[in-house]
Amino acid sequence: MRTMLALASGVHRTAYWNLGPEYPGPVDHHQMMHLMIGKLPLLGYTGGELAVRHPAADTFARLAGHLAVAQAVRQAGDSSRPTLRVFEVDRAGRAPLLVLWDHRDAFHGEDEPPVTVSWPWTAGPATVTDAFGQPVTGQVSGGQIRLPVSATPVFVTG
Repeated sequence: MRTMLALASGVHRTAYWNLGPEYPGPVDHHQMMHLMIGKLPLLGYTGGELAVRHPAADTFARLAGHLAVAQAVRQAGDSSRPTLRVFEVDRAGRAPLLVLWDHRDAFHGEDEPPVTVSWPWTAGPATVTDAFGQPVTGQVSGGQIRLPVSATPVFVTG
């Protein structure tokens, strides 16, 4: 979400700073730095090697793959649903990309049911997946795509 907001605001490049722990070995879960950022590494150690992929690594890789060759990112709005976040991405040599989510309460938003959204889509058949790689049902008809949107971002590609 933050990456999409940054790109739509004019940032040209982002990086994820916490690839993995600095060294293999036991982690002191009571250390102040672990309490603040201990859940953020994308990778972890096993047997002395940085070989464990945490779920965030897959979502980060998925977003990076979708944004490869992105030329422009624009945030669009829908005045009838002010909590809807929609980002339109132009990609060189690739079909356009939409990224959508419903901005909700950070603690209870996942408990709310998805809302059905219609958005302009003229790129033909669409593939819709969420940030975790799960398929989402979307129907394209009459230049619109209709799909369920929740607090979890969804990617719409042609």
